[in-house]
Amino acid sequence: MDETAKNVQELKMIIREMVLELGDLKERVTRLEKGIQAEAETEALNIIKPDLEIIKLQGEGYERLGMLYNDGYHVCPSNFGDSRQEECLFCLAFINKE
Repeated sequence: MDETAKNVQELKMIIREMVLELGDLKERVTRLEKGIQAEAETEALNIIKPDLEIIKLQGEGYERLGMLYNDGYHVCPSNFGDSRQEECLFCLAFINKE
């Protein structure tokens, strides 16, 4: 009976480790999916028809640039679409039309 209890305890530990690993994997998948979605949105914003570009820069475009910046991406021309780790003065000046 002792050996059976020992086997059950070992199985419980293995299951616990697998559940923890599954949670980690789910979290990583979620982060990857968000990253792919953000890349797709950035690519969609890069495809702007030339005749609509002027209209977008006057209003709605700056709002979208602000949203991209708040999501952690550069919106300044030199680094557009790259991830940013800290505030960027060039992006802020561009958004504020300075």
